[in-house]
Amino acid sequence: ELAEQLRLVLEPTLASKLQGDYRTGKRLNMKKIIPYIASDFRKDKIWLRRTKPSQRKYQVVIAIDDSRSMAERRCGHLALEAMTLLCRALSRLEVGEVGVLSFGEEVSTLHPLGKPFSDASDGPDIVAHFGFNRDNTLADTPVAGLLLALQGLLEGARSRSSSSSASSPLQQLVLVLADGHFHEKESLRRRVREMSDDPSMLIVFIALDAKGPDSLLELQTVSFKGGSPSFSKYMDTFPFPYYIVLQDISSLPLTLADLLRQWFEITSM
Repeated sequence: ELAEQLRLVLEPTLASKLQGDYRTGKRLNMKKIIPYIASDFRKDKIWLRRTKPSQRKYQVVIAIDDSRSMAERRCGHLALEAMTLLCRALSRLEVGEVGVLSFGEEVSTLHPLGKPFSDASDGPDIVAHFGFNRDNTLADTPVAGLLLALQGLLEGARSRSSSSSASSPLQQLVLVLADGHFHEKESLRRRVREMSDDPSMLIVFIALDAKGPDSLLELQTVSFKGGSPSFSKYMDTFPFPYYIVLQDISSLPLTLADLLRQWFEITSM
């Protein structure tokens, strides 16, 4: 279902199919040869060109939080389930390049962009990497560190892709899978705003959540103004403008497709 939903949203960007009637081109249209000869060689639009986009050219990075908090909040299994679903759908759709990162104490590349993804061989190796046992202190800023690493990674991947194929547009999509609990909101907001200046890049935060009183949707934050406490919902100041609160894996296909559709509509205005 996710592959089908993404197929509807992620439009082809790379022209690979031959079509049309041209005086010059890449390949002869054999159906036009007989009329060409019969017209005494006047009907000479007998060539095909690659003009219709039929393949997708995206660079998609999936980043999963490997911190201990993921296990404590019982999000680890949901993260691996969502990652597996996403990798399978993107691979089946032949979306372009797919990369997988883990982050926590440090950012690790588990599957680099540019390397073909195989569900049978790469999937188990990636899943086996996660233990959800990396410790973070209040001084650590794992998500901000991830975004800093992503900037360099995506710029390098874009340069490599541009040098090999300068004619077709490239879109970059980052999917961050984490529990959504962090204290560095202000620094994150600034960095997300900087990265969002690029209209060809989208960062989606998939907040893995549990139903009940501990849900992100029920969480409140407190601030003090003039010595008096002021309460607000935690998600009201969430630093990522594009996010999904995921409590049930079955809702991921429609929710993610809907979010991507909104982003494409905004960027095309």
